[in-house]
Amino acid sequence: MTLLTIEGASKRYGQVQALDTISLDVTAGSRTAVVGPSGSGKTTLLRIIAGFEQPDSGRVMLDGELLADGPAAVPAHRRGIGIVSQEGALFPHLDVAGNIGFGIARGADNRDKRVLELLDMVELDRGMLTRRPHQLSGGQQQRVALARALGREPRLMLLDEPFSALDTGLRENMRKAVARVLQAAGITSILVTHDQAEALSYADQVAVLRDGRLVQAGSPQSLYLAPRDRETALFLGDAVMLPAIIRNGHADCALGHVAVDSEHQGKVEIMLRPEQIRVVTDSSEQPYGGRVVEVDFGGATCTVAVSLDGVALPPILIKTSSVALPSRGDRVRLEIAGKAHVFAR
Repeated sequence: MTLLTIEGASKRYGQVQALDTISLDVTAGSRTAVVGPSGSGKTTLLRIIAGFEQPDSGRVMLDGELLADGPAAVPAHRRGIGIVSQEGALFPHLDVAGNIGFGIARGADNRDKRVLELLDMVELDRGMLTRRPHQLSGGQQQRVALARALGREPRLMLLDEPFSALDTGLRENMRKAVARVLQAAGITSILVTHDQAEALSYADQVAVLRDGRLVQAGSPQSLYLAPRDRETALFLGDAVMLPAIIRNGHADCALGHVAVDSEHQGKVEIMLRPEQIRVVTDSSEQPYGGRVVEVDFGGATCTVAVSLDGVALPPILIKTSSVALPSRGDRVRLEIAGKAHVFAR
C-alpha cells in the first residue's frame, strides 16, 4: 500500500528551478533514500513533504490525505510527520527526559512511562535520563532526537542527513540502529543523504535526483547494477565503461566476449562494476590481457590499475582482495563475473 504520493511537484526560487515535476510513491512501512549531488533538489523535496515549503505546482498526499495542492497546503504541525535533522536540534536547557518528553502531549497518560519506553526503543541506558545534550556523544544525541520524534507517533519519519556529522564507524552503527527502530515501530521513513553507500545500504527504494529532476527510482540493487545513464552509474559508485559491439546477447570489447543484460545489437557502451572483474596473474601472452601499472593497498579491499593490451583506453581500476595481490608490472588476465549493463539508447 502506498503511504506517500508526490505528483508533479515543482518549485522555483527566482531563476533557479529547484524541483521540476517530481513524481514519487513511497510504500507504507518502507525505507526510501533520496540522493543526488549538491543542488539537485533533495532538501527542497524534503521540506515540501514536511510542509516547511509549498510547491509551486503539483500535489503531495499522505495516506490518502491531500497535504499540498500547489501553494495550498496543510501546515507542517498538522501533518503527523516526524523529522530528525543533521544537528539533532535538542534543547540545551532540557535533560534527556525533557527532550524526549517534549514530543509527548503534557496531559498524556503514563507520560513518564512512555519516555522510558522510547529511551529503550532507541537503545539508550536509562541512566542517561538526567544528562544534558552537551554531556552526550553525537550518536547519543541523534538517538534522543529520534526518540523525541517518535514520541509524536508520526505517520512518516523524515531523516535529513542525520548521520553526516558522525565518525564513519559510528555512522554505520547508527544507520543500522535507526533502521531497526523504525522497522520495529512500523514507521515509513525517507532519508536524504549525500552518501551513496549509505543510501544503498539503508533503503528499500532509492531515488536519484539531478538538476531538480527525478532521474531514476527503484531498489538499490536495480539502480546499482542497471542505472539509467552513465551519470547515475558513476554517481552511485565506481564503474568501468567500455565501448562494445553486441551480437546475440554478448558484447565484444577490450575485455573479451562479455555477457550483457540487454537484447540491443550493434555499437553500445557497456558498464561493469569493478568488483565484477577478477585480476589473475598470468605471464603468458593471453588475448584480452594487460599489465598492472599501479596498486593501491587498502587492507581488505585494494585497487589495481590495469593497462589493457592493444587498446587506446585509460587504465581500468579494479577492486580486488588483498589476497594474492599482483604487483606493479605484472601481466594479468581479467575474468568477468555476471553480466555487463548496457545503457538504454
